[in-house]
Amino acid sequence: MREEDQIRIVFDCNREGIPGTLNVCLGHIREKAGITPLDDTLMAKIKWVIMELLTNAVKHSGERESLLKIGFTGGAVVLEKEDYGKPLVLVGQDRKKIMWPLEDIVRPMDFPIYHNGMDSLCVRTDEAGRATFFIEQLDELEMPALLSDTSEHFGLLIMTKASDEFAYEHDTDTGVNRFISTFYLNSPA
Repeated sequence: MREEDQIRIVFDCNREGIPGTLNVCLGHIREKAGITPLDDTLMAKIKWVIMELLTNAVKHSGERESLLKIGFTGGAVVLEKEDYGKPLVLVGQDRKKIMWPLEDIVRPMDFPIYHNGMDSLCVRTDEAGRATFFIEQLDELEMPALLSDTSEHFGLLIMTKASDEFAYEHDTDTGVNRFISTFYLNSPA
């Protein structure tokens, strides 16, 4: 995506800034959509993801600022959140951990992370160390103890379910963490 096709918003990583930043983001998306407004369901999903990205920045990045990029490209809305904070650490249901930068011996792999009783959040890493999140439907309804065992990965589940594609990248050379959420305006080909 070309930089001129994006809006870049610096977020100060504080809770008080979330509502204002969210409104700026949604306003930009509505403006870019122009005469063909996005339907309410899609806008709600985009809002959920932006809220989770901003909350993630406050809770986990450890940085004073994060950069949020919003762009329209190839029939999609693409949200990216970047920071130089701590790389992602995922803890699976069996307490197995993977963390970035990934060791060569753990790539590529599929890794179940969390389930809410109906859906299982999984991650697939590739040779470059990119993590793509996906949902697997659970055959049997097995409710976790949600009140006592809500995982830090619950936000990842929300973003994965809301997005058409959701991924994480860590650039070991620059230290940049990047979460990327894609919403197709039409069904993907």
